[in-house]
Amino acid sequence: MVKQFTNRNRQLVLLAGYLCVAIVIWLTVMSEFRLDDSFITYRYSRNFAQGLGLVYNAGDNVLSTTAPLYAMLLGALSLIIPDYHLLGSLIGLLSIGTGGWLIYNLLPKRIAEPIHLWGGLVYVMSSPLWLALGMETAFWIMLVLAAVWLVQQQRYAGAGLAIGIAALARPDAVLPAGLLGFALIVQSVNVVGTTASRWWRPLVTFAAALLIPLALFGVWAYATYGSPFPVTLGAKNAQAVLGITGMGVNVNVWEGLRLILRSLMTQSPLYIALALLVLFGLANRFDRAVLVIVAWGGLHLLAYIIMKIAPYRWYYAPLVPGAVLLAALGLDYLTRRLSVRGIRLAGVLVGAIAVFPLIAQLSSFGEISQRIQSGGSVDVMLPIVDWKAYRETGEWLEQNTPQDATVGVAEVGQIGFYARRYMTDYLGLLQPDVAAGLKRDDFYSWLVGYAPDYLVFQRFRGAALVLYNYVIQDDPWFNANYQPVVEFDDPRYSSGPVTIFERILPKPPVTPQPVQTDFNGLRLVGIATEADPIPTDGGAVRVRLDWEVVGLLPDELHIAVKGLDMGGKNPGFDGDYRTPNWHGRFSTWHGFVVPSGVTPGDYTLLVAVGPKGGPYLEQGVGTLKVARAP
Repeated sequence: MVKQFTNRNRQLVLLAGYLCVAIVIWLTVMSEFRLDDSFITYRYSRNFAQGLGLVYNAGDNVLSTTAPLYAMLLGALSLIIPDYHLLGSLIGLLSIGTGGWLIYNLLPKRIAEPIHLWGGLVYVMSSPLWLALGMETAFWIMLVLAAVWLVQQQRYAGAGLAIGIAALARPDAVLPAGLLGFALIVQSVNVVGTTASRWWRPLVTFAAALLIPLALFGVWAYATYGSPFPVTLGAKNAQAVLGITGMGVNVNVWEGLRLILRSLMTQSPLYIALALLVLFGLANRFDRAVLVIVAWGGLHLLAYIIMKIAPYRWYYAPLVPGAVLLAALGLDYLTRRLSVRGIRLAGVLVGAIAVFPLIAQLSSFGEISQRIQSGGSVDVMLPIVDWKAYRETGEWLEQNTPQDATVGVAEVGQIGFYARRYMTDYLGLLQPDVAAGLKRDDFYSWLVGYAPDYLVFQRFRGAALVLYNYVIQDDPWFNANYQPVVEFDDPRYSSGPVTIFERILPKPPVTPQPVQTDFNGLRLVGIATEADPIPTDGGAVRVRLDWEVVGLLPDELHIAVKGLDMGGKNPGFDGDYRTPNWHGRFSTWHGFVVPSGVTPGDYTLLVAVGPKGGPYLEQGVGTLKVARAP
């Protein structure tokens, strides 16, 4: 009894120690750090806490967050700590500190105590975890580690519940849940036919506890949203089609990992010691817990490669636990090998090798601290200091725009959180139809179709104003509809100033016109133009074309929409699209400007479709009305 009490006290001291290290890191380096994507979750949480539902935009009943349970947890705890940034940081640092304690306990008992302590410390000091602070990353990884540890302790109900909650905090946890289930199946098979009674009980208990939270959420989500599956995965796939990633243009998952490793090596060449220890760890003997965690990291990376997900740096965080465990095993392997060979000062040599990764991690925190204070060029493993400019932008929108205003933006995190307005983004994170458009290589339809009351753009200093790779500053429809009203800047923000544009022309509703015309493999099944006539002194036009794919299409398609016979002026829109993902029914939006001086009357709307470079099939499919300006 005394021994058990002593061990419990020792574990509490260890946990407190790792938590203290995490608190020191946060206070000295990370307290000012903001991750823009975390504020997307904060807005879900705030709406949930205020009774508006687990939604980003009030009234949009769409499940577009992959962290529903984490958002609910933040919303509930906000009743105690109303500062969402502080709350998210506290959950993150507690999860990282607890994760270090779990790493300590998951290492095999045969390994020396100092290596256990070292492994937990390396985990707590891992910058990939800290650079996701505020998001659900550290939280769900901690829950997975807890589930593996609980299985190790033969507490199967607790393990199933932990991994089930982890899956609701991040669907990625389904993969380690499957690995744990497989491990329990192997365990059950191994005892079949022996004297063990109820050999099936561990697996059944684990599975039942796992399914309870998933089933409860599934029923609620189906009743609330019509589906328990978030639409965000479609947005990430769509972004990957256009090469939009969080780590650069056209960066795939494998290339993203290379960029992360290169960045860490640039921060400190001593990371090579950690890499070598990981390799030595592969030569050591694994127990089941370590095997599950290492396999989880490898399969996680493989799954993202297969699904062709647009990578962001926090997607690689599940590799950290397995890498740390392998490094600790590698340190144990070196210790035993040097001891067997009777090398003098073996302990000193191993101790020096163990210090190198810690020095490298301290160097990373130094680079992070310097970046937060001074800013710098884009680096995948260093912060982007956008929070001052983004917060000022959001607060201006909240104070200077009508409550029913709509705002279009690329980054919906901090700006959307502080603006408290209806937000739409051309990256497709909030509206499924925008994500579907991205997958069809169509980001322009977002701008014309939604025509937000305000647009927020940021540009690299001295560069053109672009909508992804489209030079929006040269677009006539955009220039006719929007004008800049205010700009916010922070010298630390590498992407340059943030400019708010206000729509100065009204947005009349569009009126559908019946049509059915074939353009080879593409059929036009509907058209809609603005209900109000175009004034003779000129005006901007929005046109929606409704399509159905009925045959084979060229890989690259050109679509033009023009107003004909307007006194020798034929204003219109021309666009090129890649078509591998075109199927079924969908719509495209097109905007152009009719110049002044057009005679009042009805004018034919021409649609031309064909492979890029021609030839084009042209059809008159609708009518544009021009009336004398009042």
